Amino acid sequence: MRRLLTRRHIGLCTAGLLAIGLGLLGALQPSLSTSRSAAVELALLRHLASASATPAAASPAPTSTPLASPTATPASTAIPSSMPVAAEPSVASPTPNAVPPAAAPPPTPVPVVATPASAGPSYSQQDIEAILTAAAQADGVDPSWLISTAQCESNLNAYAYNPSGPYDGLLQFLPSTFAAHGGTDIWDPNQQAQIAASMFAAGESGAWPVCSHR
Repeated sequence: MRRLLTRRHIGLCTAGLLAIGLGLLGALQPSLSTSRSAAVELALLRHLASASATPAAASPAPTSTPLASPTATPASTAIPSSMPVAAEPSVASPTPNAVPPAAAPPPTPVPVVATPASAGPSYSQQDIEAILTAAAQADGVDPSWLISTAQCESNLNAYAYNPSGPYDGLLQFLPSTFAAHGGTDIWDPNQQAQIAASMFAAGESGAWPVCSHR
């Protein structure tokens, strides 16, 4: 009797549990379907995200075009082969051990009047004119003629010197001419005036071809 009751009770309990389980399943079915659809949608979203990310990662990054270096020759400066190029002027390179051209000789100095180092006493212009006047009068020569000749030759300088002769003294005698007429000190204006006056009186004024003309 107890065994029958026990089995019955077990059967009833089992049937009740089944009924309760079916009720719970029926109640949970909408929520399970909702969660299942949400899980499916989430899986689809993950799949789409991974699929969209894969091509972007797999595609190689575009290679950037390298910039031309600053030293590169621009294409616009290239000269076509058919265009004639002007030849650069050639610069003559110095020849080693080249002998420089000889310097041109200095021009011949123009005769100048200078005072020699052996200058003696100084004479003023009045002194010189007085010496010339006395010498000219002693030989009967016009004093103004002798004075103008001395003015032209030496500017009345008893120590005038012209290296082109050389011509020396008040009346610019050549030393040989002065000595030939008895002169001993070519820088003495008295001797110069006396010899010149005697030569003028003797008709030898041509010894001063430029300055003795009146």
